[in-house]
Amino acid sequence: MSAESPLQLARAIGEAVLGVPGVYSLGTGRYAEAATYGPGEKFVGVVVGDDAIEVHVVAAYPSGTPIPELASRVRERATRLARSKQVNVVVDDLMVTADEAV
Repeated sequence: MSAESPLQLARAIGEAVLGVPGVYSLGTGRYAEAATYGPGEKFVGVVVGDDAIEVHVVAAYPSGTPIPELASRVRERATRLARSKQVNVVVDDLMVTADEAV
């Protein structure tokens, strides 16, 4: 069985964290694109490095989940797939998902 490529790992983690309640979407990064690159393609929202994985998300607002707790849940979900790499979570933005007076 061949090892999973960084691009495959990024996709698997991205799909997994999108299932966390309160995650609206994967983020794109703030100052530089947050992506994992492969031959002729990229996956935006998860950066797979040699020692760590960075997961960028956009949080739904209101979700009833405090941002630190949401980040912890995203980290837990990603860690299951992370192959013993450290997982860092970045909340890039909030998306208002209800008609709220902000």
